[in-house]
Amino acid sequence: MKVKKVWKIIGMIIAILILFVLIHTIRNYVIITDLQDKNLQYSNSSNYFIKSVATEENGTMITMEYYKKDNKQAVFLERNLNGEISKISMYHNGERTDTFWDNKENKTVQLDSGTIIEVNIYNHLETENHWQTFLGSLFAKVKSTNYNGKECYKIKGFLSSSSLTFEGAETYIEKATGLFVKNIEGTTITEKEYKFDCVEDTIFSEPDISQYTLKGKE
Repeated sequence: MKVKKVWKIIGMIIAILILFVLIHTIRNYVIITDLQDKNLQYSNSSNYFIKSVATEENGTMITMEYYKKDNKQAVFLERNLNGEISKISMYHNGERTDTFWDNKENKTVQLDSGTIIEVNIYNHLETENHWQTFLGSLFAKVKSTNYNGKECYKIKGFLSSSSLTFEGAETYIEKATGLFVKNIEGTTITEKEYKFDCVEDTIFSEPDISQYTLKGKE
């Protein structure tokens, strides 16, 4: 009798644990699939702005501003290391890309420099199918939080097919849009902001080329 009672208790404990895991997984699955669906509305946008700021442990700050309007694109990269700033500006007019370099030593430009750095609207929770989403939800930790006045989910341990996630990384996804707004990975913190349907043609006007030294193709 005692042995049966012990096994009954063990069975009840196992059943409770299974129920707990199921509740945890289903909750995460519902939240993550909702965020995936919300992100889809931005994936085909042809007019948007993305700003990304990555801060490293040594104080280095890398800021990227990306503008897209139809077939025109512009990328502005700035690296700030202990107050020393260097900049790269790339302009793509639909046919060619011109690249401008600005640092404390000189200013150079290369015309028709090749392809531009294209920044798409990524779904950082993307998976190949619902089954993969469900399995990822099993191991993920999903918690509500507030970031810069935005209601977000802080997600850890979810494996996505669109982005590499390192152990211990924390990703903040805005609840209303499904967009990635912050990531903490090792000693690097990356923050992003977005604007849609507001990019105007003036942003694609290139600097005065006479202020730069022309650089030939390598």
